Formats: sequence, C-alpha cells, structure tokens
Amino acid sequence: MEQLIVGKSLEMQLATVLNTLPPAATVSYMVTRLNEGEEATIVASSKETIVHIGASMVKTLILEYVFHLAAQEQLDINDTIALHRSPRVEGAGALMELAGNHSFSYLELCRLMMVLSDNWATNLLMQALGMENINARAEQLGLEHFEINRMMMDFKGAQENRENYITALDMTKLLHHIYELRHTIYGHEMWNILGRQQFRDILPFHWGEDVMFHHKTGSLDCIEHDAGIIETMNGDFCFVLLMSHLQNDKAKQLGAQMGLIMKEFVEDALP
Repeated sequence: MEQLIVGKSLEMQLATVLNTLPPAATVSYMVTRLNEGEEATIVASSKETIVHIGASMVKTLILEYVFHLAAQEQLDINDTIALHRSPRVEGAGALMELAGNHSFSYLELCRLMMVLSDNWATNLLMQALGMENINARAEQLGLEHFEINRMMMDFKGAQENRENYITALDMTKLLHHIYELRHTIYGHEMWNILGRQQFRDILPFHWGEDVMFHHKTGSLDCIEHDAGIIETMNGDFCFVLLMSHLQNDKAKQLGAQMGLIMKEFVEDALP
C-alpha cells in the first residue's frame, strides 16, 4: 500500500498524544483510505506489524470464515448448533443467561458473537469450524501474524502461553477484504453485523450515536482494541487501534481521543 504524504501531519498529531504514555504501553494504529476496486492507501500508521494479544478482535476472522464457507456452499448459515456442544462460558454476551437446552443457527451465533461479543457463541463456532481451519483461512487471506490458539475465556490456555494474536496490519487487511465484499449477499450481511456493534466507548466515543462505524472491539486486562470502517463525505476510511500494557480506563480515554483526531483529519484535512 502506498502512503499519502499529507498523512505525516496526522502521525505527528497522534505522536503528541502517544508521547504522554508510560514506557511499557504499546500502541499500534493504521488509518487507510479505501478505494473501490483498487488497493487502499495508507494515511497514517505506527507499529502496525507489532504483535498484540487479540482479545475479541479475532472474532472478526471467525465471522469471515463462516460466510466464506457459506458462499462456497460448504456450510448452511441456517443450520443450528446446540448450546450443549460447548461448555458455558461467561464474560461478554447474552447466552450465558440462558438454560442449555437451546440451539442457534450459524447466522444467529455470528450476530451474537459480533454485536454483543458473546464468548459462548464464539466458542460454539470455533468448535464447529475447527481452530486449525480458521487459522488456515487467515493464511489464505495473507494475515501473516493472525493466530487463534485458544477458545474464549480459556484461562488455562492463557497460562500455558496459548494466546490469540493479531497486528494492526492484519486487522486492516481483514477489514479491507470484508469491505470489498459488502455488495455480495454474504458480504452485505457481514457488513451489517459490523455496523450493529454495541460497544462504542473507544474510537467512536466522541463521534455521536448517529455516526455509523462498522467495527469490532476487544478487551482484556490492560488491553483495549478497536477497528472498523467509517464512511464520510470525503471517502471511506479504515481505523485500526490496538493498545496493550495500558490500564483499561486510560486506554479507553486515549482511544476516544485518537478516534476524534483521526475522524477530524480524514474529514477536514485530506484533499
């Protein structure tokens, strides 16, 4: 991807904010302009190839893989999976409030996984699809450092250093791919699911509820991520922000501040 020279001004603005952080904090970001049918251009970026623990951001790849299989007629998104197929897990989501005698379609589980970041829905999909197959899909898409090595809320796996990993560059590539598919049947559904994200406390916090952002967030202890696509009068842009080794409340404040700077820049400063 080529980089816009004017984007250096945005990098300087963001660097001023990031220079106030403690030395242990690791923040990666990418801002890209999407060009219909052409390669995207980089507006600004920093540490985009640094590997972060993925948290719930990895759910975006699971979503893409489900709809890829559906498009290839290898999976029917209306087929159902029983809750008892995978152990109940807590954390984000709604399924943990239900008794275990329900079944949900692949489509419903995808919506719960993304819109409410439901961990039980995610684990049901991961078990049905196979972790190795999801990772193979990441390789097919050219996501070089995107790895899923454990289920959601698998604390034993985390203690054994089996983690899920992403980079800002890989998240950018994945979102670009979904963006390019948004006019297809299954791509349109993915696009709409991303647009119904319920967590707006990082990048879009200062934008107002009326501003559409097709995105996914991720959160763990000292980890806050947000990545998505915003459509503006000046074009469509992908914002990816990964923050690690930073207290969560501080990270959310930082993310909201950076989101406002990014949005104002792409709307007002770009030609």
